[in-house]
Amino acid sequence: MTKNPQIPSVEFSPEARNDLADIRRYTLDKFGEVQVDAYLSKLADGIQRIRVMPGIGRRHVEIPDDLLLAKVEQHFLVYQHVDDQIYIVRILFTRSNLGRHYQDLISFIDDSM
Repeated sequence: MTKNPQIPSVEFSPEARNDLADIRRYTLDKFGEVQVDAYLSKLADGIQRIRVMPGIGRRHVEIPDDLLLAKVEQHFLVYQHVDDQIYIVRILFTRSNLGRHYQDLISFIDDSM
């Protein structure tokens, strides 16, 4: 299978992987397996939209200028688009204090470059 050069690949930071695990655990505990599958599917659809249209995210004053936010349901996908790569830095609840996560975001950017 050849890779489509026009659609960026996706990489998750360790923090974003932990965020996904936390979202899965919380949703399973509160709403059950069917809702977990539905919610994770919506997040996956949001990531696919970013891959197809990397510029759809918005900047936010509380996070570094080279990161974008895309809202999916009750979460923000915090990501960076560099060349042919999308880096999912965090997946944060929309009511999160984004500035509180600033240091995590900076350390991932520094490590990925």
